[in-house]
Formats: sequence, C-alpha cells, structure tokens
Amino acid sequence: MDQIWRIRHFLAVAEFGSVQSAARSLNISQPALSKSLRLLEEHLRTPLFDRSARGAVLTEMGQVFYRRARDIQAEWDGSLIELSATRDGAQGELRIGVGPTYAAVFMPRVLARLARDYPNLRVSVRTGVGTLLIPALQAGEISLYAGGLRHPDETRGETLEELFLYDQSNCIAASSAAPIAAQTDVAAEELTRLPWVILSYDSIAREQIDRLFKFRGIAGPKTVVSTESLGLALELVRRNGFLTSLPRPLLHLDVNPDLSALNVRGYEWTIRSGVTYRSSMRSLAPVRSILRMLREDVAGLGLAKPAEE
Repeated sequence: MDQIWRIRHFLAVAEFGSVQSAARSLNISQPALSKSLRLLEEHLRTPLFDRSARGAVLTEMGQVFYRRARDIQAEWDGSLIELSATRDGAQGELRIGVGPTYAAVFMPRVLARLARDYPNLRVSVRTGVGTLLIPALQAGEISLYAGGLRHPDETRGETLEELFLYDQSNCIAASSAAPIAAQTDVAAEELTRLPWVILSYDSIAREQIDRLFKFRGIAGPKTVVSTESLGLALELVRRNGFLTSLPRPLLHLDVNPDLSALNVRGYEWTIRSGVTYRSSMRSLAPVRSILRMLREDVAGLGLAKPAEE
C-alpha cells in the first residue's frame, strides 16, 4: 500500500518538476515528500530524479518508470472505483478530459448527474483539445477523453477504445441580433468587413477560414482577435459584433439561443466526435454512466440517434 502512495508522490513531482510544488498540490510537507521519494528509490534500487536548485528532472530510469507508473496509477484508481461500487457507491478518483464543446454543452449536466449518482467519487476534469489530451490518455494521466476522435486511419493502440457519437458540423457564427444574421446567403466579401475572433487551439477552423477567402481570391478580415478562451470569444460575438467559427452544438437553442449560424457557401465542414477511453475502464459503472449520458444528450440535441447499449 505504501508503494502505491509513493507512486502518486513520484508522479506529482515528475509533473510539477519540483518537490516543493508537488508537496503543495498533495497537501503534505516537503520533508515528508522527499522521504517518500527516497524510500521509493531505495525500493527500486535506482535514482529516479536528478535534483538541483532549479527543480527535479527525471533520470533515464525515471522516465522508464514514469510510463509504467501512469499505468499502475490508472489501474489502481479503476480498481478502487470498481471494488467499492457495490458496497457503498463508487469511491476513488476518476480523471477525465473534455474538449471545449463538450465542456460547454454536455459536461455540466453529465457531471451534476454523476455527482448525484456517485457521491463518494472524486472526479478530476482537464479541458483541452485532442492533440493535448489524447497523449495524456495514452500516458495514463486521464482515463477518458470526450471530444474530437482520431482519423479512422490513425492507430489508437491496444489500450484505447472509441465510442463514436456524432459528426460535428462547424459553421461561421454571429450574434442573432446582428444584421448579417438575417441574410439568407452571406457572401465571403461581406465577412471581411466585420471583426473576427479565432479560437487559437482550433487549427482546422483557421485553415478552413483561410481557404474560404483564398478560394475566392480576396483578402481576409482586417481585424482578428485570437484567444484560447471560448467564453471570451462568445462574448465578443454576442456583444461586439464579431464573427467566429463554432461547432454547431454550441449554437443549439438550449445552449446559446442568442447566436446564429451564417449560410456561407463553401465553408461548413465536419469532424468525427465522441469518447476515447482506456479499455481497462470499460467495466467501471461511472464510466458506463458517462457514456450512456453522453449518448442520451447527443440524441436529445438532435445530433445523432441514441446508440444501443
């Protein structure tokens, strides 16, 4: 049992790159954490970190152990959830990742119901795009990621499984109160007269926007704000007359009734969307609940038909 906690301590130091920062995150003293690491290194008979005034860096053997430790931690957390589920409700920690659209549209309701059904379960949520969180999933840092799916030709690996939920359509959006939203068809030239806000993490949207204007041989918009904040982007569209590219689920009347999709010929495009999760998590009741609730909510928004259990 002690070694399991020492693995958790090891992972925290590896991620923070500092014993002091890791101790604060774990809510233990720095001397206690240093002792835990020393005992783990003695148990493994190898140094795991090179320590200096600038922090703690993994040794070569530490890097090898880090990959194994992530798998061990994920399996341990899964075992705690599974073993406790039938006794007094699932316990332990479930670490998940969600893309921006899922974070805004689906996860508030999913997490609220998960907290109701599994009150003893700790859920840790990371938000970000698949290019960042799929590697985290592969490394065992999280157990599940809801967002864009990989291309069918890409290899997922034996440890990961996918649940396809819907084809996510993307469009150019404006405030419903903006004059341009009342137009049946919007010419690309009109789009350049208004300011734009671009989500910096959405590389596909940036490419599609550039392609739209290049195809028509016109210069792009003069005023462009780039941000990682979806909330800021939505406020600029709502209140300041900006345009942006958004996934259509964000424009649903139940989500953002004050935004409208513009009919711009040649722009709309889709990506596959769903859940990628570690195969070892498939049997866990909270994971099954997340998958079921996402299927139901996707169907409820008219994005896809509910899948079979």
